[in-house]
Amino acid sequence: MPRARDRLLRRLHLRLTAIWTAAWLLCVAALCTVAILTHARLTQLDLASNLRLRATAVYGLAWFDAEGRLHDDMLRKEPGLLDGDADIWIIDNGLTPRVLLKPARPRFDLAAPFALADAAMSDGPEGLREGRDRNGRAYLLQGKETYDDHDRAVATILVLADPSARDAAQAAFVRWTLLIAAAFAALGIVVGNVLSRRSLRPAIASFEQQERFLAAAAHELRTPVARLQALCETAHDGREPAEQVLGKVERVAGQTAGLVDKLLLLARLDAAAAPASKEPVRLDLLVEAVIPEDRDVTFEATQSIVDADVRLIQTAVRNLIENALVHAAKGDANEPVAVTVEANKIIVEDRGPGFPEDLLARLREPFVSGPGSPGSGLGLSIVQHIAQLHGGELRLLNRPGGGARVELIL
Repeated sequence: MPRARDRLLRRLHLRLTAIWTAAWLLCVAALCTVAILTHARLTQLDLASNLRLRATAVYGLAWFDAEGRLHDDMLRKEPGLLDGDADIWIIDNGLTPRVLLKPARPRFDLAAPFALADAAMSDGPEGLREGRDRNGRAYLLQGKETYDDHDRAVATILVLADPSARDAAQAAFVRWTLLIAAAFAALGIVVGNVLSRRSLRPAIASFEQQERFLAAAAHELRTPVARLQALCETAHDGREPAEQVLGKVERVAGQTAGLVDKLLLLARLDAAAAPASKEPVRLDLLVEAVIPEDRDVTFEATQSIVDADVRLIQTAVRNLIENALVHAAKGDANEPVAVTVEANKIIVEDRGPGFPEDLLARLREPFVSGPGSPGSGLGLSIVQHIAQLHGGELRLLNRPGGGARVELIL
């Protein structure tokens, strides 16, 4: 059975992917709809403009004299106008309508061209009529009135074109648009799946970090609890005086309380629950205030003003000095711990055994410490978090000739 965490992350991943996919498909569908409708509209307008242009050309080249006779000599001389890809008719508007001009080989078999002329004029000069001839063939019709010398409407010009080319172009555009949309939809689904997985990485890392933290904390607390239980048994058996056992219990309880305090501080820093409250401070005076007077520590500083959280910086410096004093006691050289403040840097040096080379890259992680170290492995991790909250870093180095050098850069 998968663990509850894995089931939760899987459900969250599926939900994020579904939301992304729905939004992506909606956008693709909307864009496709707009593109198809726009292309259809533009194609229709282009065809209508072409028909109006033909009707205007016929209007300009054919004319009526004072007796009402049509003169189409110039019209017939224009190449490609009458024998192009459209049928051109001129219908007399008199009491007895008659055809004044018609195609030699009409593409459309019109049942009632006179009624069609009246219908075209009822649509207005910009109207475009669609219909079918007697054979069921679709056509587009554009009508335009023409006038005699006395500005009387004497005839109607009809231009009929086949819309199949328009429909074929629209169908091809729709096919390609849908094909491209399907490709974009598939790409969006894949990208959504990848992005949802990546967006869950911080959550997964946080879960794993919490698990490691809890496991390590439980391991570290198990030792002092076991010691307290053993001391209680010793007190019950009466093998040691009660005052002596009580003193040991007090020391173990103090160590445990310090460990718990460090665990809580590390948890707050790791979860950003304790953001740095920065203010301009004298870094040299801040560090000098936490140097223990009863220990072998030297201090050198230059005046330095930085934006820092006083409480967090003092905690970091205190941890570094305590670590240095513990490890300096293991060294052979009788040399004090040196604390130096330079600009925005705090340096702590000792002549102890130095950092293990194989652990140097991991000593900033929680619960990682060198062999024989009496600490819990939390001090450097806390200092690392404090440095990051101040936009700086923690450098760990081994000194030439032995010893460790720690640089806290703000």
